[in-house]
Amino acid sequence: MESPFSAVIALAVLTEVSVDAVKTLFPAVRNWRSHAASVMLGISLAVLTRTGMLSALGIDIAWCWLDYTLTGLAISRGSNFIHDFLSRF
Repeated sequence: MESPFSAVIALAVLTEVSVDAVKTLFPAVRNWRSHAASVMLGISLAVLTRTGMLSALGIDIAWCWLDYTLTGLAISRGSNFIHDFLSRF
């Protein structure tokens, strides 16, 4: 079984690549629009794949949707942020 952190890294990379592709196709998607697209995609991927960093760290959380949302926000920051975060652990 793969590590949940591997899934988070993969989702971060997919989000980064997808948003970059959208920005290439639609030049108007810049600044806050690209950030909003990244956040929406990151949260959506975390929810749809049920990937949560808090639960992976053994932190009990009453609402799984909050874990997915926070993970999605981390995913939306991109693969570099995730790599830096995980290297501290």
